[in-house]
Amino acid sequence: MNKRVASTWQITKQTFKEFIDDNPLDYAAIIGFYTIFSLPAVLIITIRIAGAVFGQEAVQGEVVKQLGGIIGKNSATQFQSIIENAAVSDATTIGTIVGVATMLFSATTVFVALQDSLNAMWEVKAKVEKGWLKLLIGRVLSLAMVISMGFLLLVSLSIDVALGIVYDFLRQQFSGIAVYFITIGNILVSTIISTVIFAAIYRVLPDAKIRWKNVWVGAIVTAILFVLGKYVLNVYFQHDPLADTYGAAGSLVLILVWVYYTAVIFLFGAEFTQVYSKAHEKKIEPDDTAVKVKKKEVEIDTDTGKVEVKEKEKGDSL
Repeated sequence: MNKRVASTWQITKQTFKEFIDDNPLDYAAIIGFYTIFSLPAVLIITIRIAGAVFGQEAVQGEVVKQLGGIIGKNSATQFQSIIENAAVSDATTIGTIVGVATMLFSATTVFVALQDSLNAMWEVKAKVEKGWLKLLIGRVLSLAMVISMGFLLLVSLSIDVALGIVYDFLRQQFSGIAVYFITIGNILVSTIISTVIFAAIYRVLPDAKIRWKNVWVGAIVTAILFVLGKYVLNVYFQHDPLADTYGAAGSLVLILVWVYYTAVIFLFGAEFTQVYSKAHEKKIEPDDTAVKVKKKEVEIDTDTGKVEVKEKEKGDSL
C-alpha cells in the first residue's frame, strides 16, 4: 500500500514537472484559438447526427441548455445564434457544397491542433516523407472523431431521457430525494462519456504507440478533473463580473475562458497519461509513420568557446 501511494505521488509530481516544462499555456492558447472557430461546425455536425433521432430543434435546445449550465444562459444564447448563423444555407448547390466543405475543414482543424500538441508533449513527429499522408489521415481521423462525438451526444441524450423518466418516478415516490439521485446520475454519465472521449483522443490522434490500459487511466483522471472543473466554472461564471466588465463582448470572453480552461485540463491529462505510460512501459514509441523527437541543450562557455551538447530526456527522474 505504501509503495502504491509513493508511486502515485511520484507520478503526480513528475506530471506537474513535465507539464510546466512543456509550456502548456501556449498549446492551450493555440487549441483555444482553433476551437473557437471550429466549435460551431463541430456542434452543427453533432446536432444533425443526434437530430436524426430526436429532432434537430430538440437536440439543439439540449445542447444550448448544457452549455448554459457551464458558461451561463446569456453566453449559451449567443452561442446558439452563432450556430444558427453558421448553419449551411440551402440557397444554391454550389453554396451548399462550399459551405459543407468549409464546415468539415473547420470541424477537423481543432483535432489537428490537438494532435500536434499531443505529438509535441509525447515527443513524436510524423516523418517528413509521409507528411502529406499523415495530414490526410489526420483529417479523416478528425472527421471520425466529430462523427463519434455526435454518436456520444446521441447516447448522452438517450440517457438523459431515461434519467428524466426515473426522476419523475422517484419524485412521485420519494419527493425531494429524487434530486440527489438524478444529480449523481448526471455526474456519473458526464464522467463516463468524457472518459470515452478523452480515451479515444489520447489513443487515436497521437503518432505514438500507447496501450489502452494506460490510456484509460489517464482518461479517467482527465474526465474527473473536467467534470469537477465544469461545476467550479459554473459557480464562477454565475458570480463573476466579466460579462459586465467587457460589455457586449462579455459572453465571448466567458466562452474563451471555458475553452482555454478545458484545453489546459486536456493537456494536463495528456501529460499524466504519458508519464504514467512511461512509468509502466519505460518509454512511448512512435508509430510506423512517425519518428522520436530528441531534445538537446547546447551550452557555450563564453571564456573558452567550448560547446557542450547534452541530450535531454523527459522523465529522467522516474
